[in-house]
Amino acid sequence: MRREDDGRFAPRWRAILETRWRIRLQEVTELSMAYHGAASGGTDDRDARRLLRRAVAARQRLADTEEALGRVSAGVFGRCEQCGAPITETLLVAAPESRYCARCAGPAAGTLTAGTPAASTPAAGTRAASTPKASAGAGRR
Repeated sequence: MRREDDGRFAPRWRAILETRWRIRLQEVTELSMAYHGAASGGTDDRDARRLLRRAVAARQRLADTEEALGRVSAGVFGRCEQCGAPITETLLVAAPESRYCARCAGPAAGTLTAGTPAASTPAAGTRAASTPKASAGAGRR
């Protein structure tokens, strides 16, 4: 499943990402329905908040997959958005939504999502980290 610049493997990556997209869409739908049921059904507020956090994190994963499909269409899938270097096949197999090579993601890559390099700034066109933990804290202000 080698990723090449000539696009010969784009259909294979597209199929993988489309399958992941369908799974993630189903997850978002189920979590959203569960949240709305819990919020309107008088369930413990803590349970509703937990479902909401999970739904938000699932929606971010869905968006990451949609962006990866866009990169396949644009012919830039498998290239680091920060430095332009190829993203290793190992990383792409593990996380096809990866936007950054291991070097740009940095040593903290294990704690960041595929969409956020370790040394990015908003000016570089990146989003804030969207790990479930980060999303969970966002609604508690």
